[in-house]
Amino acid sequence: MPQASQSSFYRRGKFKIFLALPPTQSVCGMEIRMEFLTTKEISELWNISARRVAVLCEEGRIEGAVKKGKTWLIPSEAQKPEDARCRRMKDYCDKYLQLENRFNVVYPESSNATYTSLLNYSDDLNKPFQRWYRYKEGFSVELVQQLINEYSKNKKGVILDPFSGSGTTLVAANDMGYSGVGFEVNPFSYFLARCKIENYDKEITQQFKEKYEGILQEAVSADRPYVLPKLSISSKVFDDEVEKYFMNVGCLIDEADVSDEKIKNLLKLGWLACIEPLCNYRKAGNGLKIKKYVKPRIVTTDDAKVMLLEEYQNIYIDLLKSKTKADSVLYNETCLNMSKRINDNSVEGIIFSPPYANCFDYTEIYKLELWFGKFVSEYSDLKKLRNNSLHSHLNGDLSVEVSEKSEVLTELLMELNKKELWDKKIPKMLKLYYDDMFKVLDESYKVLDEKGFCCIVVGNSAYGGVVFPADLILADYAEKIGFKVDKIEVDRYIITSSQQYKMTKKSGKYLRESVVCLIKNK
Repeated sequence: MPQASQSSFYRRGKFKIFLALPPTQSVCGMEIRMEFLTTKEISELWNISARRVAVLCEEGRIEGAVKKGKTWLIPSEAQKPEDARCRRMKDYCDKYLQLENRFNVVYPESSNATYTSLLNYSDDLNKPFQRWYRYKEGFSVELVQQLINEYSKNKKGVILDPFSGSGTTLVAANDMGYSGVGFEVNPFSYFLARCKIENYDKEITQQFKEKYEGILQEAVSADRPYVLPKLSISSKVFDDEVEKYFMNVGCLIDEADVSDEKIKNLLKLGWLACIEPLCNYRKAGNGLKIKKYVKPRIVTTDDAKVMLLEEYQNIYIDLLKSKTKADSVLYNETCLNMSKRINDNSVEGIIFSPPYANCFDYTEIYKLELWFGKFVSEYSDLKKLRNNSLHSHLNGDLSVEVSEKSEVLTELLMELNKKELWDKKIPKMLKLYYDDMFKVLDESYKVLDEKGFCCIVVGNSAYGGVVFPADLILADYAEKIGFKVDKIEVDRYIITSSQQYKMTKKSGKYLRESVVCLIKNK
């Protein structure tokens, strides 16, 4: 880029700057004068930052720009260069489209259908068994039933969920007469799902009612010594009055003399379900936040007793009305080696929703339940749990080295490595996350019966403006190992931060939650 020569001169008027061009830039040997603008003035014309204009000048991408001292001067008629970032994003959108054109992708009727969906678990929270605990993540029983009706050929057999969560898939499968098998690494989620898929006879149900009524009454005057968990915020979780009553209930549950461990588990579940409504924290994003109210809110012992009673009554009523005979097996371990537990070619269908690659650490989101429920007692327990979970967050072991299995993923990671990210470990996390998911697909293919189906509810993610279309990446890999991709049904679009929205404006249609429907092609 030429520097302004010593023979050049410039005159700053109110709005204009003129430079006398050096002889090498003259026309027919005559010195000409051109109007020049500053980076700030150009930034206003081009609707970009002055810093970005300066970078373009440094890169030699603005024709005729000259530097005077520390100031860049740009010809007023200079053309705005094409944004290489937009060009690269267009290239990636073209690649997404090429990949998508290989599959049957079904879009919702309206692009605004963000909250109306069978994926929407909130609609299930008032239904029997599902209302026992307000699980943050999940899909509806109706979605599971619809997928089974659509894809199950034998109308019987085993339905598998490698990421059981709150147990929705197993509950729905049992309601339809199928057997269920599930895996869940989070001990609290495993406990919740197990409570929902147990068989309870009338005697157990009646004993449960008698026990919770007696415990809630006794706890009012009880003064049991208790020790709070070693969690750093334990002493701030409840107000003093509520803490004493709530922990007394917990002690009485531990001491309860019951004929069947299922009764104590139901008592414990109802108790854990009331932690968040009664405490000073709420689940928000990737963790907990202190509750804030416009008007002061005081929770009393009476409030705690009423809430616990209501929770227990809901469980009791659901047990009385239930006619389903549960037939499920649940393992509190990772699903990455599930073929060691399940025979090859023995599963009718697989329905699951893995943790999304969004950096959410569910041990952080459910840490109150994990610590107060005594599923973890030391921070070393928490670390071990994080290391055993899917690589969907940054708190696990990211030192593992894995081979490349997807060209699409490799290209996206190369682009991501050029970006300034809020955490430099994100590319490695994504590489390990997809390696985990590829292993799940490998294991799923092994255990599925001939023409068995596998439906995955998955959400795409974006970092540094680069969209990672999990639905397309997984469908691409599934096809390579022998699955037929029947369809990818886009269910709803993901609402991102304003920053990510601007960066992914051209590829926003790929920020979505989808159901990837696969059939074992053998």
